[in-house]
Amino acid sequence: MLDIIIRSALDIVGRAERLIEASKRLLVSEGLDEVEVYELDCEIERLGDAVFVVDEAIRSLASIVGYWPHAARTHGIHRTLH
Repeated sequence: MLDIIIRSALDIVGRAERLIEASKRLLVSEGLDEVEVYELDCEIERLGDAVFVVDEAIRSLASIVGYWPHAARTHGIHRTLH
């Protein structure tokens, strides 16, 4: 179950990164006025920060999940903990 969550979250991170790149391309186009460019630039920055945090959290979770079976065997935990 956690592997599905991790894969889905990494997919969302990838989609958000593609959205950021598309937004940056929009910034250099001629169709926006100064205020719109500034607002879009601020939103891109915020989205980039959020994507970075989520990506780090998911990768951390993935490493913990990957470590868990090894830790369970090492410490003699052979049943599901709730």
